[in-house]
Order: sequence, then structure tokens, then C-alpha cells
Amino acid sequence: MTEGAFWGKMRAVSCEEEHGPVRAFLIYGSYRLLGGLFGPLPPRLGYPLARRAGTLLYHVSPRLRRALADNMRHVLGPGASEEQVRAATRTLCGNIAKGHYELFRVSRLTPEEIRHMVRIEGIEHFHAAKQPGKGVIVVSAHLGNVDIVIQAPLAYGISIMGPTMHVQPERLFRYILKLRQSHGLRLIPIDGPLLPVVRALRKGELVGLPMDRVIAESTRVVEFFGAPTRLPDGPVRLALRTGAVLLPAFARRLADDRFLIQVEPPLEMEKTGDQEADIAAGMEQVVRIMERYIARSPDQWLIAAPLWPASAD
Repeated sequence: MTEGAFWGKMRAVSCEEEHGPVRAFLIYGSYRLLGGLFGPLPPRLGYPLARRAGTLLYHVSPRLRRALADNMRHVLGPGASEEQVRAATRTLCGNIAKGHYELFRVSRLTPEEIRHMVRIEGIEHFHAAKQPGKGVIVVSAHLGNVDIVIQAPLAYGISIMGPTMHVQPERLFRYILKLRQSHGLRLIPIDGPLLPVVRALRKGELVGLPMDRVIAESTRVVEFFGAPTRLPDGPVRLALRTGAVLLPAFARRLADDRFLIQVEPPLEMEKTGDQEADIAAGMEQVVRIMERYIARSPDQWLIAAPLWPASAD
């Protein structure tokens, strides 16, 4: 595969349709209004309101509810009752609402407050994995709340960057980007040039890449919770291509709405000369680890689209 073809496959797959100007304004205006209202609220008020908002979200968003429930059926397995699926879906809607509240207040948090909110277990793996000129690819899933936990390495003095989905309308993307980057996090749109990712790795930096949602063209069919689906293989390809260390790290929300990040030891990536076989072997390692962490906290898996489309009708 040529360099151009490789990066072409890493480009974003945009599923967003063009918004009309009125709808775009309403979407952007709603986020700004909610951010202005909820961002300043202290946790003792913000979290109870977010839980109520999650209950409302569950009842007024049938399309979202169906997508979340389908994902939960796969994760919980064939032995789960419909009541268990509904209960997990309701809790998940509450966690989605909490995540938005946290996004709206993230720029108001100090590094000390972030360290209080997020504990990192296995932080020594971050330091041990760093090698001059190779960098570290932190592979993860949308567990807990990425908007908060991605800030934690920075609060602990560890630089990290990564790509992000380019949502529409554009003004909303810029607003969300401003919130997420308020503590020095570097994010680049996945549909733009990705050379900053390679440069960061060559400088020995950390790059965070989720592997539980297709945001780029480079994908692979894998068995995930017992059924085939497509997951991104770009991070594994990139690790094999650049020699970067592949480091799994996953977060979960605790009962008091703080977070625990658990960092696994680096994965052993073999280069046999058969590129596709090496990618498949790397994907197998990542997928099995993701299954373990998602299964432990299924109602914290914040993927709002059906991951197994064939069964989501």
C-alpha cells in the first residue's frame, strides 16, 4: 500500500447530511443555550438534573433508544431479558446526559479538579511505553466519558493528542472543539490532514485513538460480542507501520461520578512479513480487551449508533 493510499483509507467517513441553515442554527443554538445554563452548575445540582434529562431522553428519542438497546442486546448476550436491556438502556441515556453536562463544564475545571475526578491506575505503563522516535498509540473505547478522561493525562503532565469527528454544523464543531481543547489537548479533524499524528508519534508523543466506532475508511470485519461487525483497524496499521507502542486504556464512571482509567501493559505486535495477518492478529488482541471492559460496564458504553447495522432495523 502506498503512503497516499494508506492515508486515504484513514480519511473520515462522513455520515452527516448537510443541515439546512435553520436546522443548523437551532442545533448550534441549543448547544450554546444548554452550555450556558448547565456549564456553571455545581455537581450537586448538575448531576441530578442530568439524570432527569437522561430519563427524558430515553422517553422522547425512540430512534436513539432502539440503537442503544440493540447494542446492549449484543453486549449483554442472548441470556439477557428485555427488561435487563431496557434497564441498561435507561441508565445509558442518563450517562449520555451526564457526559454532556461534563462537556459543558470541562473548561471551568482546574487541573487539580480533573485529578480529583479522574484516577489513573497503571500510569507507569504510559511512562514505560514512551520511546524516542516511536511514540505511543493509546487505544480505547467510548466508556465513561471521553471528554473528561482524555483531559486526565494532561492534568498528570502527560501530553496527548488525537483526531476527532468533524460534526456539523461547523459552528457547533468549533464550539465543542473549544471546550475539549481548553486544557491544552490537541485535536485534529479526522477528515483533515493526518500528518500531525505521524509527527507526534515520531516525536515520541501519545496519540489517543478509539477503536469501537468507525470514523475512518480503514476498517475490518471482526467478531465482536459474538457477531460480525466492522471496526477501525487504522490504529493497528499505524502501530505496525511506525513502530509505535499500542497501549490499551479504558475508563469507567464510579458511583460518585468520578472516573477510573485502567491502563493495560503494551500489546505485543508481531511483524511476520504478512501485513494482513499481522493486522488481524493485532485487531484480535484489541477486540478481546475491549469486550472485557465494555462487558464490565455496558451501560457506560456511549455509542449512540447501532454498531451491528444488520440487526438494528
